[in-house]
Amino acid sequence: MSFSLDFVEQLNIPEVMFYTTSACGFIGYLHYGELVARGYVPLKDESCFTNGYLEAEIDSIPGMKGIRLKDIPSFIRTTDLNDIMLNYNIVQHEHASRAKAILFNTYDELEEEVLK
Repeated sequence: MSFSLDFVEQLNIPEVMFYTTSACGFIGYLHYGELVARGYVPLKDESCFTNGYLEAEIDSIPGMKGIRLKDIPSFIRTTDLNDIMLNYNIVQHEHASRAKAILFNTYDELEEEVLK
């Protein structure tokens, strides 16, 4: 909930954010805006759910070699550019970069490449 960043920045308090998602999930959310900019999202139509489109490999996410659209957190699975959850996640995760630290729900050995 990055809205708290505005408040603590005014008071010059360093904010530490906690994400209950995994580090891989966070990185996936963090790249939602890029997926929109590259035209992967929104999906063209409902057929993209079943025609293999979600198998498309995304080569632009650091630390996630071989990641496919279907592996990205599911809020990208929309045909609406104005989808509230798609846009909410874009804004929240872009704002997260303003935090002084972020805690992730992870296990280092499972997400080592992403954590680097």
